[in-house]
Amino acid sequence: MKAARIYEYSGATAVQIDEVEVLPPGPGEVRIRVEAAGINNSDLQTTYGTYQAYRNQELPCILGQEAAGEVDAVGLGVKEFVPGMRVVGRVRGAFAEMAYGLATELLPLADEVSYTVAASLPIVYLTAGMALIHKANIQPGEWVLIHPGSGGVGTAAIQLAHLLGARAIATAGNQAKVQRLLDLGALHGIDYSIQDVASEVRRITDNSGVEVALDGAGKVTFADCLEAIANNGCIISYGTTTGLDAALPLGKLLGRNITVYGIALWYNSDYHSSLATLRNLVIPAVAQGKIQPTIDEIVNLEGVSGALIKIQNRDLNGKIIVVP
Repeated sequence: MKAARIYEYSGATAVQIDEVEVLPPGPGEVRIRVEAAGINNSDLQTTYGTYQAYRNQELPCILGQEAAGEVDAVGLGVKEFVPGMRVVGRVRGAFAEMAYGLATELLPLADEVSYTVAASLPIVYLTAGMALIHKANIQPGEWVLIHPGSGGVGTAAIQLAHLLGARAIATAGNQAKVQRLLDLGALHGIDYSIQDVASEVRRITDNSGVEVALDGAGKVTFADCLEAIANNGCIISYGTTTGLDAALPLGKLLGRNITVYGIALWYNSDYHSSLATLRNLVIPAVAQGKIQPTIDEIVNLEGVSGALIKIQNRDLNGKIIVVP
């Protein structure tokens, strides 16, 4: 089979397309024929050797962590999936013609949802669901700041917040992207290239701040979230593209009862609850047209390197999908 893999940790340009042996699935595993796979910032981090989930994996390794496709074979002990079933979920080696996933991390896929759309769902909606539902317990009518809003998790969080009846304020780096976020369901948009995020949030919320803030980029965005959060609010940090060394001045926290979470999707006690949310809420909402995932671009295996460079340049409006 063809696969996109790396032999060294030297960045996006290290990706090579190889012929790789197709192996049988191990116990508890499912081998799927990949119809579509989602690209994430963590795949870019993997090419530099900085993504913890892949840090101990031997090189060369096939990139990609989420895919949708058809079950090709099942390993010992797998009862819930059989060859021919449509599935979506977390896998290893998604950027290939075949990939492998644990049966406990795959979900059946309704016929109404295309493979391309399905492949855009797992990581971004698991992250958005974990943040908004399982950490912040967001309620209808609450204000939520999604900063930034134009990436995969951001666009997912906007639509999920809208579905749950919350009022989303989303940010982006230009007016065209801001308009796209408004089209997705954000009640207000902020162009952080020309507007001060915290000041705009205070103006929009009549100086009360937001009940929930999603920090998707680290140093810069976390500082803005801390300025914009209301008393008794909740900040959830899930990304670090603007830097790891965010300051946490105690004067901004003491006496305000603010909760701060730093979440990692695979190392979290709410992961399986988030997987249930994906199965029971998100996928049905997509099938019914209530959620319309944002797909920026579709590439083949040869386009993986260029797609990762696009992510590195922060030139995204949604997810990039790989169709092997």
